[in-house]
Amino acid sequence: MKKKLSALLLIIALLCSVLAGCTTTGDQKNIDTDVTESNDTGEKTDTPSGEPKLADEQILTFVGHNDMMTLDVSLMNDEMSALVMYAVNEALIRYSRGEIIPGIAEKYDVSDDGIVYTFHLRDANWSDGKPVTAYDFEYAYLRLLSPETGSTQIESFSAVLNAMEYARGEITDTSQVGIKAVDDKTLVITLTKPEPFFLEEMAQGINFYPIRKDYVEKYGQNYGSSPESFIGCGPFVLTEWAQGSKITMEKNPGYWDADSIILEQVVEYIVADENTRVGMYDLGEVDGIYSISAVQTVKYSDSFRTRAGGTLQHLVFMSREGAVLSNKNLRLALSYAINRDSIVKAIASPGTVVADSMIDPEISLDGESIVEKYPASNNVHISGDPAKAKEYLNAALSEMGLSSPSELPAINYVCLDSPTHRAYAEALQAQWQDVLGVNVDINIMPVPQAIGSLLAGEFDIFLNGMSTGVAPETLLDNYTLHNPNNYAKWSNQEYTDLFNESMNADNLEERFTKLQQAHQLILDECPVSPLWLPGTAYLFRDYVDGIFYGRQTGSIEFIYAKILEH
Repeated sequence: MKKKLSALLLIIALLCSVLAGCTTTGDQKNIDTDVTESNDTGEKTDTPSGEPKLADEQILTFVGHNDMMTLDVSLMNDEMSALVMYAVNEALIRYSRGEIIPGIAEKYDVSDDGIVYTFHLRDANWSDGKPVTAYDFEYAYLRLLSPETGSTQIESFSAVLNAMEYARGEITDTSQVGIKAVDDKTLVITLTKPEPFFLEEMAQGINFYPIRKDYVEKYGQNYGSSPESFIGCGPFVLTEWAQGSKITMEKNPGYWDADSIILEQVVEYIVADENTRVGMYDLGEVDGIYSISAVQTVKYSDSFRTRAGGTLQHLVFMSREGAVLSNKNLRLALSYAINRDSIVKAIASPGTVVADSMIDPEISLDGESIVEKYPASNNVHISGDPAKAKEYLNAALSEMGLSSPSELPAINYVCLDSPTHRAYAEALQAQWQDVLGVNVDINIMPVPQAIGSLLAGEFDIFLNGMSTGVAPETLLDNYTLHNPNNYAKWSNQEYTDLFNESMNADNLEERFTKLQQAHQLILDECPVSPLWLPGTAYLFRDYVDGIFYGRQTGSIEFIYAKILEH
């Protein structure tokens, strides 16, 4: 039950972020919002030294549309929870403004063979004054990996020695897992083999924070469900969580780097209706809006910005035996018929980029894009290929013993009940009808029911949005045999073998070559079809200085922000 609940939370988090155009990734109009403020006369309000003056009141307010789901690090997997956790807790290392910086770990050492990471903790305290120790990290990591916890985030630790074996229940002795607190100030993490993405995974991942064991024992299943049942060690302290309404965070005077934190308070209002959110901004009730729709960008054409993150939206085709889309040629026909570029231009939020790969092109090693260095031949045409689509359709009809598209069984597209998802579904439906003469039935459902259909496999087509992660195999892993996130129910032993060979490779060249072959195979077989890397538009006043959006979580990094005089 725990595993099913965690999976449900994950999918709701990833897909609900699209409901108001709030998914991540895309071109950046201005990710870093450092600005020089001007007053009403157009004159800069700089200090004599040239630095902008700070406002007397250092309170940042903004309005968003989604509440966070939990403050339990072991179960956390949604964008808004990540936003708050980033502010109220501190991992060993932190990803800030595109760089890895020290967190609770003052420094770390890596063994010559690249396998053993030793983190040396600084003197830091929880918000109640108790010291943060290496045992708090050991406890948090092992708790997440425990089969009893049912976390959906165990893959974040896949590089760690015996972590997956422990998570799968194949071993029960935690001393065999490569996570060990040597003493209060030293945490040693041992990998199975060198992993070039491991530090970035730790820094960008949302599940590497420490947890206080006494709080978990005191609050049990209610741990992390309220400010009272949670404690952190970050730059801010959560003081209010009126669920579905308001989140308030206050500066933590006991934070180890408190002198670098300027804001005294951060308030997020949670409002479902976009018109209300925009009204609050126009009336000066808030300093910013977490995201705005493409329609609203016309109104704020001179002031909105776009942000980038790591999410890919792709179609999942139900591929199990007996399903109408178990026919590969029919899946390919539907994919080739899509003009992704026209849909993005007509519907998507600014910053959205058409995708032709299941690997995020932003994922790189030593400055070189993995997907560019190890490309898979392109079976995804951004403007579509009607002629090729019809060839695949005719092949499919022949294999199925049908003479025309009208004889195809009903195709059920399960669609989230949101304006954005409706618009995407209707655009795809129209293209499939116009190019192929194939009718696809759109079945619009409230979000919980739609997610239930996804998990139960009761669909033929589903628009899915998932994090691309920091390593190139993140999304590809989902479609291996027996993976719980293989919503296509695609069963391909060759693909799974190639993927596993990639993960077990002794060197990077072999790893990425095998991954390239697996990537090619999934594009050839088309159980999924990449569509676009969504962008999001947002608004913040010019006097809000130092806002940054993270790539992996897509969340606001406001801990070093400040309010300028205005």
